[in-house]
Amino acid sequence: MERMLYDAAFEGNVSLLLALLREDPLLLHRFQLCEGNFTGSPLHLAAKLGYAEFAAEILNRKPELAEELDPNKSSPLHLASARGHLEIVKFLLTVNPSMCLARDFEGRNPLHLAALNGQLSVLEELVRVVPWAARERVSQAGDTVLHLCVKSKRLEALKLLVNSSVGDDEMMNAKDGDGNGILHLAAADKELEAIKIILSNDKINKNAQNANGFTVLDIFDKSPKDANKDKEIRNVLRRAKFLRAVDIGDPNTWQKQTEWLETQRGTLMVVASLIATMSFQAGLSPPGGVWQNATYENGTSVLAQTRPIYYNVYVLTTTTGLASSMSIIILLVSGLPCKRASVGFIMMLMWIALMATMNTYLISMHALTPKDGYTMAIPVIRILSWVWSSLVGLLLLGHILRYFVGVIKMATQLVQRV
Repeated sequence: MERMLYDAAFEGNVSLLLALLREDPLLLHRFQLCEGNFTGSPLHLAAKLGYAEFAAEILNRKPELAEELDPNKSSPLHLASARGHLEIVKFLLTVNPSMCLARDFEGRNPLHLAALNGQLSVLEELVRVVPWAARERVSQAGDTVLHLCVKSKRLEALKLLVNSSVGDDEMMNAKDGDGNGILHLAAADKELEAIKIILSNDKINKNAQNANGFTVLDIFDKSPKDANKDKEIRNVLRRAKFLRAVDIGDPNTWQKQTEWLETQRGTLMVVASLIATMSFQAGLSPPGGVWQNATYENGTSVLAQTRPIYYNVYVLTTTTGLASSMSIIILLVSGLPCKRASVGFIMMLMWIALMATMNTYLISMHALTPKDGYTMAIPVIRILSWVWSSLVGLLLLGHILRYFVGVIKMATQLVQRV
């Protein structure tokens, strides 16, 4: 009886199935998977061969068979999806839609198989009924369904998914087990059509880096040359404003800096306030004090008359320290967002404030040291002044150049997008 049941399934013979069930109503409840030469239930066989009416009769009598797995851990839904039997797929989804999450021995669910085999109508139905199945990854390789489409060159399936609800930010920028996004794979294989399809979705991050720190343009440059494809692909990448990793910089560095600024707002405020207070006090109380007699105008700086060069430099450094520290306070109080540009600007201002404060102290010590009589303080102060000014000046110049280069790049990219 069981052999006759499998023969009926192999032929899709509904009449024979009904005759067998009239003779033995419990026949479907007694069969065993893998018995003899059979490798699945009659429903597996009907799903594989596309006998929709036969499958419907079995599901009406024993819907639990939709959950049975064959030796390859494939459910009837796996087989029907891989072969593109849409009507059977609809029957199976009606009975138990959760089977769309079941995995075969390679870790693939029915939606993965439909995409791999280019079964577009089935793929569309599965995405409509069980969209979360598209977010499942193939367990062994960590591929999403979009990775599978690119690797297997199923461009129509890729286009369907990219333009569906599946094509959100999370899925479009997901990385496989090797850390590559779908654009990295398409560029490595020089699949021009795949690149165009992916770029049609504005959620894609064109300059994302893989696990090795390479962008899509880096991958394209490192892949084997193909004169027939390279020129057109390069034009597409150029028009889409793709960048190399060296032109982007290290995003992790800026991320750490922005996190640091966010957590250190209070500390920066205290330091900037302290520098502002010292600079303000130094401006009102220059070294040597002010005149208190009729020799010069009362209340004016003694240093301005006795050593005018020192006084001019002193006023310049004091004012610079006050202005830069006050600027930091204003930026922090105004709730400046912790973005890349703001981090660089605040760091530059802090360097200026610290350099100005140190130079104010050094000039004060130099001005207060008597000219009469040789002391060790004079050469030491001079050496410290030159060393400190040179070192900090070089560091500050480097930060300023890096900041303005970043600003120019950002402005250039913004203009190009417009």
